[in-house]
Amino acid sequence: TGPPDVRLTLTARAERLTLADGTTVDGYTIDGTTPGPVLRVRHGDLVEVVLHNEDVAGGTTLHWHGLDVPNAMDGVAGITQDAVRPGASFTYRFEAGQVGSYWYHSHQMSHRQVIGGMFGALVVEPRTAPAQAPDPAQDALMVLHTYPRNPRTVNGTTTAHARHAAEPGSAVRVRVVNTDNAPVPVWVAGSAVRVLAIDGTEVAGPTSFDGERVTVTAGGRADLEVTVPAHGEVRVQAPGVSLSVVPDGAEATT
Repeated sequence: TGPPDVRLTLTARAERLTLADGTTVDGYTIDGTTPGPVLRVRHGDLVEVVLHNEDVAGGTTLHWHGLDVPNAMDGVAGITQDAVRPGASFTYRFEAGQVGSYWYHSHQMSHRQVIGGMFGALVVEPRTAPAQAPDPAQDALMVLHTYPRNPRTVNGTTTAHARHAAEPGSAVRVRVVNTDNAPVPVWVAGSAVRVLAIDGTEVAGPTSFDGERVTVTAGGRADLEVTVPAHGEVRVQAPGVSLSVVPDGAEATT
C-alpha cells in the first residue's frame, strides 16, 4: 500500500518490425520500441507499472524474470492472472526486494510474443544516496535476442555490434541478458574479466580470468567486469554479436 516510488505506464502494441537485413516481420513493441524501456529502480522501491494492451490479439502480460514478487503480480497468464485483453489495462505493484540484473517479458503466448520483441531489461540498483549512485558510463547493458528469421542482436532489432564508452582505466559492469530459449556462450577479448553476479546474485570474492567462456543459460544473466583500455577496445562477444567497450571519444571497429 501507499504511494509508489516508481510509477510508469507501458503500452504493448503489435507492430511491423524491420530487421537487420531489411526484411520486415510481424512483432511487438513496448512503448514503441523493442526491447522496451530499460527499467532502473532502487532496492526497496515500491514499483507500480500499468500495462496497457493497445492491440495485441490474444492478450498479453508482463513477467518480472528472476525477481521475487507476489504471486498475483508475477504475470503468468492463466495461472496468476488473466491475460490483459486489447483495450484493457492491468496494474502491477511490487517491492524491488533484490539487487541485480533482471528482465521483463510477456508470459502469454511467449513463444510468439517474446521472440517477436515484447521484452525489456530491468535493473535493481543498490539503495545509495544520490551522490553515490552508479555512474551510467560504468554500467552497460548487453541484451541478446534473436528475432524471427534474423541473426542474434544486441539491444535492438538491427544492432549486431553495439558500443559503450567509458573513462580509460575504469571498470565497467556489463550486464549480459540472454532472452533466447537456449544457452549462449560469452567471452571477452582485450581485457581480463571478473564474473560479478549470476542471475542477480553477487559472486563472493570474484577473481580475474582470461580466455575462458561464460555460459549464460536461457533467460539467464551474467554481470561481467572489464577494464577500459587507454587505446583500442574491449570486446564482450557472443556468437555473431559483440559489445565494444572503448575509451571516451574513441571509435569502435566492426
